Amino acid sequence: MYDLSEFLRARGVPEASIALMEEQKIDREVIGLMGDATLENYLPGTEFYCRSKQPLSKRKQGLLQKLREKMKNRKKKKQRGTQNVEIGWIHNDGKTTKQVRAKQGGGTRKIQMATDAGLKDILQEGKTDGTSPKGPESDFEFEVWDFKQSHLTEDIGLTIGNMYEAARLSMLRFYIATKPKDPEEDNSDTSEVVFVLESSSSEFNPLQVVEVRSNSVEVLHSPELLDDSEITFGPILDAEEDTDDTLIYEGFVVPPSPANPEDAIMITVRYADTLHDLITAFSDEEILRKTLNVKRILPDNTEEAGTGSGLLRDVLTCFWNEFYERYTLGTTVKVPFIRHDFTAEKWKAVGRILLKGYRDCQYFPNKIAIPFLEQVLFSNVYSDLKAHFLQFVSSQECEVLREAVKNFSAVDLDDLVEVLDNYGCRKRITPESFPNILDEIAHKELVQKPMFVIDCWREIIYPHLSLSPEALNKLFKDLQPTSKKVCQLLKFAVDLNPKQKEVENHLKRFIRELDDIKLQKFLRFCTGSDLIVTNSIFVEFQDMTEFTRRPMGHTCGSTLKIADSYENFPDFRSEFNAVLESNVWVMDIV
Repeated sequence: MYDLSEFLRARGVPEASIALMEEQKIDREVIGLMGDATLENYLPGTEFYCRSKQPLSKRKQGLLQKLREKMKNRKKKKQRGTQNVEIGWIHNDGKTTKQVRAKQGGGTRKIQMATDAGLKDILQEGKTDGTSPKGPESDFEFEVWDFKQSHLTEDIGLTIGNMYEAARLSMLRFYIATKPKDPEEDNSDTSEVVFVLESSSSEFNPLQVVEVRSNSVEVLHSPELLDDSEITFGPILDAEEDTDDTLIYEGFVVPPSPANPEDAIMITVRYADTLHDLITAFSDEEILRKTLNVKRILPDNTEEAGTGSGLLRDVLTCFWNEFYERYTLGTTVKVPFIRHDFTAEKWKAVGRILLKGYRDCQYFPNKIAIPFLEQVLFSNVYSDLKAHFLQFVSSQECEVLREAVKNFSAVDLDDLVEVLDNYGCRKRITPESFPNILDEIAHKELVQKPMFVIDCWREIIYPHLSLSPEALNKLFKDLQPTSKKVCQLLKFAVDLNPKQKEVENHLKRFIRELDDIKLQKFLRFCTGSDLIVTNSIFVEFQDMTEFTRRPMGHTCGSTLKIADSYENFPDFRSEFNAVLESNVWVMDIV
């Protein structure tokens, strides 16, 4: 570019114009791609000089030709008048709202529609011939929902083109939502029929029809009802073609465990190697269809006497804490990172552990970055990338980045460059470009780098877990323990004596003084989980001598047993802290 600048100076071009060209990186190659209209901003001699030089090498000419072709194709793509969209069917029968699967006339259909098409056109495409397995078109009220399952109305003048521009997704999905116009109310004196379903994930046991009458209950077995296509087994996310129906998420929905003892499985986990043992056990995809029982081997090579849901919660807690340390990056929030010794099958096994833990225990690893999980569940990021990235970086880096966001002119530029360079920044940093650069780096670190893990987890989790972006955020908030939440979980007997009431106050004061780490330890001591997955912690008082006095937690029943003989709060705090700080809690209650 130096010889071009010298040529322009020799031609008497003002320095301001030359500086502008240098700043915009306009050299001979770029000028060769510029049109006459753009070159009018510069002297005619500029183009003559560039074209008088030796021609580019054949390799560069080939690259430039490919670039021109891509630019032409991009323009053609922008000018085309159609877009691909997906249309599904969600039906409300008056009790539940769920997606109709392909075998019942629903599924997800991919079609091409004009970019200026509106909601009426989408509705017309969804109605097809006016009939369906649910009944004729005249029996239903119709709505159009977007990919977030929000109702779209015609008064805002939406078209497919501007919805694509607003959503910035590679594929838009719409739902035709139907509900009966006049739901029939059965006010007769006939009995109420309740369907009771027992199931595993793959095999169905005979249904029971229970007729509820005023004076008697009669149970009838009805194998014929096994073919009912509308039975829903649990939270299954919107699936393609011949997958099961989908329930819209309405809080914690846990599928029933298999009733057949043959569908139960016992796995052995070593306390010192929980992570490896669980990954090995969950490498078998059939484990998701079985009732899980856990046996744990203690560091002294003896079998732990405890069993049940409390032990399973404790094993899951131990697994995820070890997983955070060994297979993730980040400080407050974590993101899995790629290791050469961790294959796709192992990542899929971790996905099964996450799914099984949520199904059986409502345990969901809430230190995993939400943008990462949104990409797994929704193939898109809805949360604030910058906010989560600031929780991902170290405290020192977070301080520098926050200062730059707040007041760019006040930040130490050398510190800022050093921080961004740690994450591979390749752009010039200015007050105008910094917000966009921070968004790009956040997306790279939280989504792009772990994309291999995202693909592995999506294959396992996506078909079986139904959560909206709002529900995912609420789930994370509900699981996170705070002193106030934990105190509200405590349940005491109503007839406490004065000494027991004093110890009750000691316990609540002790909880309020705990930091986040010790609060999670306290919760794990009482329930087996370091997250809030139970509704109550039952506190019982027992007579203990000063020599045998110590708190005892029964995790299966979420019960805490404490003595009522503490003279003061410091004694209570000291003894409870000693228990929480011990390395191994042995579960001896079955």
